[in-house]
Amino acid sequence: MNILKIHILAILAVALTVTAITSCSKDFLDEELKTKRDYEYFSTEEGVQDAIISLYRSFRYPFTFEQGFTTTEYGVDHFTVGGDRSNSTWNDYTSNLSSAIVAVNINTTMIDAIWDNMYKAISMANMVLASLDEAVEDETAKKLYKAEALFTRAYSYFTLVQQYGGVVLKLEPSEGVDRHFARSSREECVNRIITDLRDAYADLPAEETEEGRLYKDVAAHFLAKALLYRCSEINDDWNSSHKTADLAEIITLADEVIAKHDLAPDFRDVFAFTKSDDANERLPEIIFAAQFSDANSAVEGNAMHLYFLSQYMNLTGLTRDIAGGREYQRTRTSDYIYDVFDLENDSRFWKSFRTKQNLNNAATAGQLSGKDGSTIDSIVYTYAQGDLGLIYLINKKGDTRFNKNAVNMTNHTGVYYLSPYTGKPVPHAYCRYYSDSTDHLRAVGLTNRFPSLNKWLDGARPTHNHTEGSRDGIIARVAETYLIKAEALIRQEKFADAIVVINEVRDRAAFKEGEDRAAYTDGGVAYETNSAGQSSYPEGILRNSHAKTNSYYESLSIAEATAATTLSNYTVSNLPAEDEAIITKLGYTSDYDRMMCFLLNERSRELVGEFHRWMDLARTKTLINRAKAFNPEAAPNIAEKHYVRPIPQTFLDRIYNDQGKPLTTEEKQAMQNPGY
Repeated sequence: MNILKIHILAILAVALTVTAITSCSKDFLDEELKTKRDYEYFSTEEGVQDAIISLYRSFRYPFTFEQGFTTTEYGVDHFTVGGDRSNSTWNDYTSNLSSAIVAVNINTTMIDAIWDNMYKAISMANMVLASLDEAVEDETAKKLYKAEALFTRAYSYFTLVQQYGGVVLKLEPSEGVDRHFARSSREECVNRIITDLRDAYADLPAEETEEGRLYKDVAAHFLAKALLYRCSEINDDWNSSHKTADLAEIITLADEVIAKHDLAPDFRDVFAFTKSDDANERLPEIIFAAQFSDANSAVEGNAMHLYFLSQYMNLTGLTRDIAGGREYQRTRTSDYIYDVFDLENDSRFWKSFRTKQNLNNAATAGQLSGKDGSTIDSIVYTYAQGDLGLIYLINKKGDTRFNKNAVNMTNHTGVYYLSPYTGKPVPHAYCRYYSDSTDHLRAVGLTNRFPSLNKWLDGARPTHNHTEGSRDGIIARVAETYLIKAEALIRQEKFADAIVVINEVRDRAAFKEGEDRAAYTDGGVAYETNSAGQSSYPEGILRNSHAKTNSYYESLSIAEATAATTLSNYTVSNLPAEDEAIITKLGYTSDYDRMMCFLLNERSRELVGEFHRWMDLARTKTLINRAKAFNPEAAPNIAEKHYVRPIPQTFLDRIYNDQGKPLTTEEKQAMQNPGY
C-alpha cells in the first residue's frame, strides 16, 4: 500500500471540525469538537501536514456514495433509471429536483450533498493557506503545501460552479461563526479557479513524488479543463475576450501532459482491475486517481461497483456473487449508447459493457433442464454451474432471429436463442430488437435487464454483499486530455487538426490484427485470486459468474474475424455513419456544430460512466437537446433552469443578510437560481 493511502486512513480517525458555509441542519453555534485537537493544532507544522493529507480525502468524495453518478450520469443521454428508482428525480427532472429534495429513502442524493462536501474541502484549504507562514519554516515544503491547497480549493470550486453556477467565493478561513455570505458571479468564480490552478501548476513538482499525490500534470490537465469551461457556451455572455488566448493555452497544456502520459495499448487495460495497488492502477495513462485500498475499505471505500449493474441474482441458475457484483441496478444503459458505437469496429463497447454471465448456482442450474414446448427444438437440454447463463444480444434492427412469440423452455427468460458456441439455448437471453424490429430491452417490466457498465467492478471485495470497494477512482486520464485538446481545436475551427488528435484515441479503440474480438475481462475477475472472498461462501462452493467472452459475434451475427479494423476513415463532411445519424436527429448542419457533436459522441465512447457527462452537456448547452432526444424519462420535464442545480434550501435558511437577520423570503429567492 502506498504511504499516502496509509496517511489518509490515519486522518479518517481525526474529525476535522471546521466552520464552513455548508448547509448542515445543525445550528452553526452548536458545533461540537469531535476530538481533542482544535484550530490551534492546524497552526503547527504537524497540523498543516495532517490537514494536507485530509485534503486528499476530498477527492474520494464522488466515489463513496450515490452522488457520484446521480449528479453526473443521470439526466443525460448515457443512462436512464434502472430497476431501483431511489434517485430517479435526478434523471427525470421532476419537481422534486428542488432546493429541498424529498428523500425516497436513505440512498437519495440530497441537493446539498456536493455543496457541503466541497465547502468542507475549501474551508480546510483556506485554513492551510492561512497557517503556512506561521507554521512551516522550510520554504520547499511551504511551496508544496500551498500548491496542494490551492489545487484542492480550485478543484472544489470548479465542482461547485459546474453544478450550481456562481457560488459563495470564500478565500479566507472563518474566524468564529460566519452567517453572512453573498454569491459571486460565475465569471468571478471561474476566473478565481483559473488563477488558483495556475499558481498550483507553477509550484507543484514536475513528477509524482508519491502515488496519488498531486504534481504538475494534474494541475495542467485541470487548468486546461477549466479554461475550456470558460470558453464554453454556458459562459458566452461574458467569455469573448478570453477565448483566443484560452484556446491556445489549452492546446499547450494538453500537449505537455500528452507528452508525458502514454495511452494504454489496449482500452481494456485501463479498467482491468486485479487487486488494490496492482500495476493496472499505475498505468501511465492515469494522470490522477482518488486513492482507495483494501486496508481502508471497511471505513470508506469506492462504492461505484454497485450502481451500474443489471439484476441477475433473481434468475434461475444464477445467484449474487463477488465477481458479478452486488447489483443496485440504478443506471440503465440507454439506446443512445448502443447507437453511438460502431459495434463492429470499435472495441470500446465490448470492453466497457458486460454482456454475458455464467450460471453460478449449482442448486438451481439443474432446474433449467427441460424440453422446448415449441417446434423450434425437441431436444432435452441439461445445465450445470459454469454454463453460459445470461446473454445480452445487442443486435441491429432488421435482425430476424428473435421471434417475440417463441415459446421459452421451463425456467428460461427472454427470447429463445440457441447459442452456436454452447450448443444449448441460453437460459436467459435478451435481445435489443425482435424480428419485427420492436425493442425488447425497452419492454415494460425489463428496467432491470441491460448490459452492465463494467468500469468499476471490484472482485477483490471480501464478500458478495460488501459495499466498500478498494479500487482507485480514476479522476483524470490522458485519453480525456486528447479530447480536451481536440475540442479546443474545433473551437478554433481547425477541424482537420482536431480529427488528427481524435484519431489518436480512436486508433487505440479499433480492433488490432489478430485480436480475439470476443475476449472479455473486467474487474470482477479479481475474484479468481481473492482467497478471502472465496472462503466467504460457507457451503464451500466457489461461485463465479464471470464469463471470459462477450456477445460480439452472437449480437452481430457475423463470421469470426481477426483482421484489424479502422475508425479513422472519415472527414468533416462525411463523419462515421453512427455520428451522422445522431447529427441528423439533433438537427445540426454547420461544420462547427457537426464537429462538436462528433466530439461529444467521442467523449461518450471513451468516457461513458466516468462522471463527466452532465457537466459536458451543461457547459456546451447541449443538455436539453440531447436529453429530449435520447432520455425519454427526462424529455418531458427538462427545462432551461436545469443547466444549473438549485442552491440548497438548508444553506439559505441558515444565513443572515447584511443587517444580521435571517434572509427574508424575497432575499432567499434573489439568491436562488432562476426557476427554482
